[in-house]
Amino acid sequence: MKHRHGNRGTTGQGGMGVGRWAATTGFGAALFVAVAAGAGDAQLAPHRAAYSLGLGSAKIGDIATVEGAMAIDWQETCDGWTMTQRMRFRVFDSDGEAMDNDVSFSSWEAHDGLSYRFTLRTTRNGEVAEQLRGRASLDGRGKGGKAVFAEPEGEVIELPPGTLFPAEHTLLLIKLATAGERGISKPVFDGATLDGAMEINAVMGAPLKVEAGANAQIAAALLAGPSWRVRMAFFRTDDQRGSEPEYETSMRLFENGVGTEFLFDYSEFSIKAKLERLETMPRPRC
Repeated sequence: MKHRHGNRGTTGQGGMGVGRWAATTGFGAALFVAVAAGAGDAQLAPHRAAYSLGLGSAKIGDIATVEGAMAIDWQETCDGWTMTQRMRFRVFDSDGEAMDNDVSFSSWEAHDGLSYRFTLRTTRNGEVAEQLRGRASLDGRGKGGKAVFAEPEGEVIELPPGTLFPAEHTLLLIKLATAGERGISKPVFDGATLDGAMEINAVMGAPLKVEAGANAQIAAALLAGPSWRVRMAFFRTDDQRGSEPEYETSMRLFENGVGTEFLFDYSEFSIKAKLERLETMPRPRC
């Protein structure tokens, strides 16, 4: 049995950051819905959302454009939350050559924030680039735990004390933003890479004004409450203070857990996600 402590980099997915896209989209679970336990009066909304993907900026290299789509389906169960996510996008270089990427991620997280299951499959130009599957558990709130992978078989990652799973982390961000807090740093495990828990430094802005005029394909009621700009920098847990983050993500986060205006920012380029469709999903009868 192999044991790891979150110090391994992403298993080489190519120069354009496909592996890190998997990491970001997996952590995307944390950016949309949080469990209600400990959330006070918050009413967090199961929902289904669709986004168009495009190039934010190309900082270096020969990336010319990005086009694609992302779909996320959040459901509440009697014992937790389930999420399925699909991203399909093409990255074009300056010669017009394209790389096709397809990322599928699914997870379940217990309402108490202590148990988690995950599955990831990434293909590039029709070939399987990475498959991950497993479960993780914490020994209690504020304590550490471990993640045990079925794919790759025998992979075990120790999770440090204070680790959160994605939904619990989002809950914390919403709770702190509502209280007027502006920043927090926590280790978070999502199962989207073999890096283990990532240290996430989150900065929340001031409350934003409600904007009217959502189109007919967007449930306006889901975007009617308070929201904040949130920017998160992702560090490997073995990084030294002052090092550069692996990547960064910014978004507009609503108090019900809905996320819009995403920007996934890497050293070479950034990708933006624009909300195109949004609908409410029913809650379970337990």
